[in-house]
Order: sequence, then C-alpha cells, then structure tokens
Amino acid sequence: MFTRLKLFALAASVSAGALVQQADATEGLKFSEIDVEASYSAASDSNALKMFPDIENDVQKAIAQRVATSDNANDPEISVDIRKIALDGDTYLPDSAEFNEIEGVVNITAPNGATGGRSFPISIAARSGDEAMPAGVIVIPPSDREFYQAMVNAFADGVADGVLKVGTLGDTASN
Repeated sequence: MFTRLKLFALAASVSAGALVQQADATEGLKFSEIDVEASYSAASDSNALKMFPDIENDVQKAIAQRVATSDNANDPEISVDIRKIALDGDTYLPDSAEFNEIEGVVNITAPNGATGGRSFPISIAARSGDEAMPAGVIVIPPSDREFYQAMVNAFADGVADGVLKVGTLGDTASN
C-alpha cells in the first residue's frame, strides 16, 4: 500500500511539474474554443457513455486548464473526438465501471473548420509497469484513488502536449 501511495504521489508531482513547464512553452498559443465529443457513444458494443455521462465535459475542462484560451474568434480551435473507452480492450465495461484505456483524435482547426493537417491520435492506458505497450501509448500506473480523474487528467495532458508539438495553423494564433 505504501509503495502504491509513493508511486501515486510521485506521478502527481511529475504531472504538476509538467503542467508548469507546459504553460511556459505554450505561452502565446491561444485557442478560441475547445470542443470534446465522444463518438464511441454510437457504438453498439460500448456502454461507457452511460457509465460516464460527464466525461466530455470533464475532459474539456481538464484541457482548458492546460492550454491558453482566448475570446478572439480568429484563434484556432481544439476539437477532440473520444473514440474508445475500454477495460483491457473490451469496450463493454463491467458493472463496476472500471476502465483503463481512453483513445481519441485531436484536431486543431481554424475558425473556418480547416485543419491544415494539424491532427494527431491520443491513446492513454493504465497498466502495471512491467507490461509491454505499443509505441505512442502514454502509460500511467493504476491507482485505486480518483482513478477516473487520473485518466481524464492524463488524457488532457496528452492533448496539451500534442498541441504543443503540432503547433497551430500559423498566423491564426494570437499572442
């Protein structure tokens, strides 16, 4: 138990440090809108939206805490499509509402909807540290406490990090 608590505390402190660094690095990048939708809700083999009806709003709020926003309608927009919430690959979640995977796609668009190729996939998985994971998957250690919030925050961290790497549509971002 103590080891797990130490691991959780370490992960929380690393995440907080990353947010401070990210805020400095994204200074000048501002977004006029953050839109999060869950397309997995239409899938007949998924019950995640019934179990987590607020996940779109929760992810949107978490992203807004990690990127600069503006009221300038000429600034680019972030559009997130959550495509999968699963427990070890199974999209039909158990009654316990456990999940350890979130996947989606992020698009950075101009106000007119043009993406300009600014799109990237995001995949978050909570696994034990000794499991092999596919390339591009961000791994966080599982935790019993506030697991849902940890997954939402890890997803938002991945979006904010990806936005920093991809950039915006050039001259449309205000400073």
